[in-house]
Amino acid sequence: MVQETGYTYTAIRPGEIRLFRFEDDDKDIPSTVLETFSVDASLPPYSALSYTWGSDQNAPFKNSTVQIGTQKLPILDSLLSFFQALRSKGLLLDGTWWWIDSICIDQKNNAERDEQVPRMKSIYEGAHNVIVWLGEQRDDSDRAVKFIHFLERTHAGALSRDESRMMLLDTEYDEDWMALTKFFLRRWWTRVWTVQEFVLPFDISFWCGQHRISRDAIFAALMMADQCGARYFRDSVLIHHAFSRVRAWKWYRVKQTQGKTLNLPLLALVAYFSSNEASDDRDRLYGLTGLSTQNHGLVIDYSRSVDEVYFRFAQSFIKQHKSLDILAFASLYHATPDSALPSWVPDWRTRIRPLVIPLMVSQGTNEAVGNLRPPRAMDGDRSTRFRASGSKEAIYLFSGSCLFVRGYILDTVDGLAKTYASSFAQSSGPHSRCLQKYSSSELLMTICRTLVLGCKDRYLQEHVPMESYLDDFLSICMDLVSPESDASDLLRTWYRWTKQLLFEGRTFEDILYDIQKNGPNVKGASVQMDAFLQDSFYGRFYDTVERMTLRLMTTCNGRLGMIGRKAKKGDVICVLVGCNVPMVLRKMNDKDEFTVVGECFLDGFMRGEALEEDYMVERAFCIV
Repeated sequence: MVQETGYTYTAIRPGEIRLFRFEDDDKDIPSTVLETFSVDASLPPYSALSYTWGSDQNAPFKNSTVQIGTQKLPILDSLLSFFQALRSKGLLLDGTWWWIDSICIDQKNNAERDEQVPRMKSIYEGAHNVIVWLGEQRDDSDRAVKFIHFLERTHAGALSRDESRMMLLDTEYDEDWMALTKFFLRRWWTRVWTVQEFVLPFDISFWCGQHRISRDAIFAALMMADQCGARYFRDSVLIHHAFSRVRAWKWYRVKQTQGKTLNLPLLALVAYFSSNEASDDRDRLYGLTGLSTQNHGLVIDYSRSVDEVYFRFAQSFIKQHKSLDILAFASLYHATPDSALPSWVPDWRTRIRPLVIPLMVSQGTNEAVGNLRPPRAMDGDRSTRFRASGSKEAIYLFSGSCLFVRGYILDTVDGLAKTYASSFAQSSGPHSRCLQKYSSSELLMTICRTLVLGCKDRYLQEHVPMESYLDDFLSICMDLVSPESDASDLLRTWYRWTKQLLFEGRTFEDILYDIQKNGPNVKGASVQMDAFLQDSFYGRFYDTVERMTLRLMTTCNGRLGMIGRKAKKGDVICVLVGCNVPMVLRKMNDKDEFTVVGECFLDGFMRGEALEEDYMVERAFCIV
């Protein structure tokens, strides 16, 4: 973002920041004092502002200015409305020192930005208070603010959860829910930079028009909305931006209140907040560094291109952690059309709806990857963790944009269930005895375990309870082949796209009919079909098939797995040394070069089993 200004900044030295305050209120051009302070000395108490630069990022500075000495500094239109709000509250000339990025940082000076941006963590943490300016009154915001305070009182009241839900879902509150939805669709909630500005401050308040709202009130409103599942609220994808900020803040609250230091790597943050907006795509990384609890090795440098920043981050991750786990992210965050990135480097310009566990590699085996699961879910069963390459560190070499690694070829993709983004790929057969030894019931159990990635919960922390999950899966399957089926649209679609997949020469549909005819008697027990119920088969099925967009796969050697939408028949399944999940690679023509397709779940090969097989031969891979 380039600031078009006639104002000439006085250079500041490393370790200094600028603060300003108003000294005269000329309603046309307010007069301010801009001074430099050393952060090592005693800074005066100051307030920091969190806001958005405006919708027109190409020309955010228009006709408004402030006077600094004898010079005029153009300011953002969004700042002008905030200054007017200060004036209306009688606070413009109260002597407060302010830190506002577009005024206190010379936006034309890349070297200064490189030095000041890493300092923003301490600036927001050290502020006497932080004000979030959401903008002027509009879109029924008065009603929304009033409803927020009502939800806060309800949350603290004596009503039970069910009583609150019944009351708030009455049609009497429809207009209130709609106003609240519009409130949380304001641009501030969608910006990358405002994530850390929400999480870091000790004292923060939200201003909207003439109203002031506490962070506790915002939390209470979001929690009540989540409990109620109000239709206006739940159906809005953008609402997840507000919830994701609360989740990130909770990690810091645990650190402050319980003395625990929770691991919050930059990789997990960038993935979780990838759907947020940034006018400069380098800020998708730079704007979250203040929240990372790990040494991420990323040097902020605005002279580098977007591709170079992303490339260097991937390189730095591999070097620092001796891990190839970052390659799995390239399947979700794949190169955009105008990108020159190699296939192994995630392109963070890709927008993905936030998921706590977006990939299997996010499970938590590697602390350098991490995730944003609730602090209460941190202590899981370590025996469930995926360690496809055991405890070995990555063996790698960088050569230009090529990445040379070591690993093993496990198998080749053969049969694939259909997805929205792919055509059906049938198994070629015949298969090996890996699947041929199974009866229909045993095969169904293997499919059931594979569908949920061998885990009970969406955080991939607990072993699957096979008996209860198999009962549920069997009931669902019998319903799907029944003429009177009342299965959900998701299950119907999944079955339509999976029923012709071959297992040991038989289609999935034939296997189900065989079980229906000769298998165990299914009592038709009620299956809980709530996608948000985590510890149920259907909840896990929804996680893997709908949220993670995985599909069933068979291999040339007859193994079962779950794989992403980009996979094709003939892709090779590998265990790369230093990667905790099997990776799918695609060979490039006649060259001995490969591109990254994505991660996969291969039943029986998620915890180092490949390294114990005598027939496995380690080889080199050139990934481009």
